[in-house]
Amino acid sequence: MHFLIVSGRSGAGKSSALGALEDLDFYCIDNLPVALLHETVSTLLSEAPGRNLAVSVDIRTLGHPTDVPSLVKSIAEQVNRLDVVFIDAVDETLAQRFSETRRLHPLSRGIERTHLTEAIQRESERLGAIQNIATCKIDSSGLSIHALRSQIRALVAGQTATRLMLKLQSFGFKHGVPTDSDTVFDARSLPNPHWEPLLRPLTGQDEPIQDYLNEFSETNDLLDEIEAHIRRWIPQHAASGRQYFTLSIGCTGGQHRSVFLAEVLSQRLNDLDLDRQVVHRDLPSNS
Repeated sequence: MHFLIVSGRSGAGKSSALGALEDLDFYCIDNLPVALLHETVSTLLSEAPGRNLAVSVDIRTLGHPTDVPSLVKSIAEQVNRLDVVFIDAVDETLAQRFSETRRLHPLSRGIERTHLTEAIQRESERLGAIQNIATCKIDSSGLSIHALRSQIRALVAGQTATRLMLKLQSFGFKHGVPTDSDTVFDARSLPNPHWEPLLRPLTGQDEPIQDYLNEFSETNDLLDEIEAHIRRWIPQHAASGRQYFTLSIGCTGGQHRSVFLAEVLSQRLNDLDLDRQVVHRDLPSNS
């Protein structure tokens, strides 16, 4: 069994993630009480031993998030593979999503009746124990539902229990650094195609941008440095048990330089024994 816990702050996209997992034939349960985790896994192993299980555990869940790490540790011995996926977004994005849907935050209901801004901050503190044990963190701030589901599918389909998934993620610093980044490289020192009128509407996936950036020796220097870092340290992370690692590359707007670098790096790493996923957070198709 592949047992997957989906957690994260309200409004980050957990329901969309569960939907993607259901499409992949996971047996999905939303808002399962913490105390029932063990019993649920045991029941499914008995009644449907070939079925995978995904549960959502978040601030609405009955029980204490601080109990989850010890439960996960004990359940890991019963299943073939266990992942804890923590989906989050920057505070401003979460607030905007609640404003657009006109729904109350879970901590704004009942006894607490906390203001939205404070509720978002409190939720982060209370879910800290789960976030700390996450095997995969996803920043949904700039992602569409389709892009988020694509990342979930890649996690499940492209990764085995012992093989590390490397996510190469481009982004724009003006939109904020992705919260799921494990390592960040800054490409803003490279020549910027934005200042070339004919190149401005294009992206790093287009050949004219690639030709432009390849003209400069510093582009290749930065590619060599990032590639050397990956080849030196990613095997160490894999050996330590990491299953998911996000390397983010940023430029000003996330359209040209960072996109180009992520694409080229993915090609350069073809010989490595790991799964790769390329995500361009701030390209129009992901917004």
